[in-house]
Amino acid sequence: MTSKMLATVKKHMTKEEYIAFELKAERRHEFINGQLFEMPGELDTNNALALALAFLLMKSLSPKNFMVFAHDVKVAIPGEEKYYYPDVFVTNEPRTEENKYIKTAPVLIAEILSPSSRITDTVDKYLDYTKIPSLQYYLVVEPETVHITLYHRNGDGQWQADIFTQKDQTINLPLLDLQIPLSAVYSVQGF
Repeated sequence: MTSKMLATVKKHMTKEEYIAFELKAERRHEFINGQLFEMPGELDTNNALALALAFLLMKSLSPKNFMVFAHDVKVAIPGEEKYYYPDVFVTNEPRTEENKYIKTAPVLIAEILSPSSRITDTVDKYLDYTKIPSLQYYLVVEPETVHITLYHRNGDGQWQADIFTQKDQTINLPLLDLQIPLSAVYSVQGF
């Protein structure tokens, strides 16, 4: 975690204590190795981009039995005590009593960058998210300019990056049988 994300609780918490605390908290917290890290507020543009992306994903993937979550559902990092709130993610894991607060098998995760989250999203979360066996796509979206980095597994299972910087480009996600036009993601006011 970066120095901008300050731990808000000093004692080590269990996963169960974290869930109970988070259900009553006024602000969201990510959970890293037993410590809570308060999530900073976000700009309206960041929220609008996340919602535009979530809408596109829901429209295309809900009929294919995928669930799309935005902001308030957590993702677990396998084998570690780390739970993040991605801006948007997609999963097709069945809903159970055990995973109604924390999902373990996302297929796609998207983060909208902000000054306070840039290093965390592009370094810490990238390293953690790519440990998730089910994850095929990680989108990192710039809110101030048209720029999306798509991290994806190649044929050898290694992660590679493709960069998209033009509104007339389309991101192809073949494992989801999905194309995402940048013009639709950046359809919010100001772009």
